[in-house]
Amino acid sequence: MADDVGSAARRELLAHLRELLKAVRLLKNEMSLQHPAVPAGTLSVLALIDAVAAEPAHGCHVKDLAARSSLDPSTVSRAVAAVVRAGLVARAADPHDGRASVLGLTAAGRQALGDAMAWSDNRLAAALENWSVADVSVFTALLQRFSADLMSHYEQPLEAAR
Repeated sequence: MADDVGSAARRELLAHLRELLKAVRLLKNEMSLQHPAVPAGTLSVLALIDAVAAEPAHGCHVKDLAARSSLDPSTVSRAVAAVVRAGLVARAADPHDGRASVLGLTAAGRQALGDAMAWSDNRLAAALENWSVADVSVFTALLQRFSADLMSHYEQPLEAAR
């Protein structure tokens, strides 16, 4: 009987996850309309380039982005090409490997990322206006735990760095 209860709870969770994914799609669609300077679907790539480029490693490469986002390198390459065409990201020769390119945000890219993140923060603030800070913290912690537990079942999330 306990397994039936667990199964019902997991089915309910899946239904709510579908609703969450729908809400995220709606948010992303509105983001594209409000921030046309950022090519559709590339905000996470911009944010990741910014984060990786700030690390004291040897620069941000497409293979790093693919591995960190669990996406196929060809998918990431297309997104990077779109933000490069939009003037938001610049490629530079990797000083450690002349065959590779290092990616970094341009001034326009930093501005577009900042604007889009501020807009996203405003949208989240509006959605969470009736939540306490404690509720937001608990939800964040549970969401992090759920994501980590779900991803822990995959040895390598995707053969991203082929």
